[in-house]
Amino acid sequence: MKKIIYSIIIFVLSLCFIPNVLALDTSLKIYDDANLLTPEEEANLKLKIDAFIEEYKMDMVLVTTSDNSSSGSTKHYAQDFYDYNGFGMGDTRDGILILIDRTYGYNDLWITTTGEAILIYDDNRINSILDDMVDQKPYGYYSMFEAFIDSSSAYALNGVAPSNKDYYIDEDGNYLRKRTFPWIWITILTLAVPSIVVGILMAKNKMIKKATQATAYLDQNSIEYTRKEDRFITTHTSSTYIPRNTGGSGGGSSIHSSHSGVSHGGGGRRC
Repeated sequence: MKKIIYSIIIFVLSLCFIPNVLALDTSLKIYDDANLLTPEEEANLKLKIDAFIEEYKMDMVLVTTSDNSSSGSTKHYAQDFYDYNGFGMGDTRDGILILIDRTYGYNDLWITTTGEAILIYDDNRINSILDDMVDQKPYGYYSMFEAFIDSSSAYALNGVAPSNKDYYIDEDGNYLRKRTFPWIWITILTLAVPSIVVGILMAKNKMIKKATQATAYLDQNSIEYTRKEDRFITTHTSSTYIPRNTGGSGGGSSIHSSHSGVSHGGGGRRC
């Protein structure tokens, strides 16, 4: 039922205001609306993309635009382009898309991931891919896209990112945390409960101890002190600086919900 509703939404939006919806040949994989690549460069990149798709069973899409006046942000343009044009493999529409937005004269980069690709490309890996692309900027857009494909392939080969080992993608493409059995707490309780019981029993049946100090045999009321003197010798104070905990990222994938309600990972950079 949920998939039927999703299909209806796509169709309605395609008739209303989403540009290029259902008008693309999704087998092309490269959509250079900003004319940043030559035909030869597109052909070479397409070969690399086809090899990626065949090897890792995930979709890969390269997009450029110089007219992003309708979607409001590079992130939303990338997500809508992926969703409303029907990209992705399998029921969870696994895949990764890179957008270079030249609307305002500079390069706005955005990577969006969907389905199982969210688990592979966590925030750290996405930032690393963006770093590789920015490093290739002096050599042109072809080199930037080539760096994207090569870095994406290397991470796909490594599989799920360590920071996402406790997460999974459900049948609707949602990024969820696994429910794990609380072995640690069970172990702690298993050891703690018997220890507490034994401690209570020992406290109730403790043995009489021999006195080892003279005061144990001394009647304190039989002694009268006639002089009391406090002698101050010296003092020393030391202090230790304890740094403040400034927090930090625990890793994983940042999740964004697109206009169609699909869950996406991703991240961007301006260069």
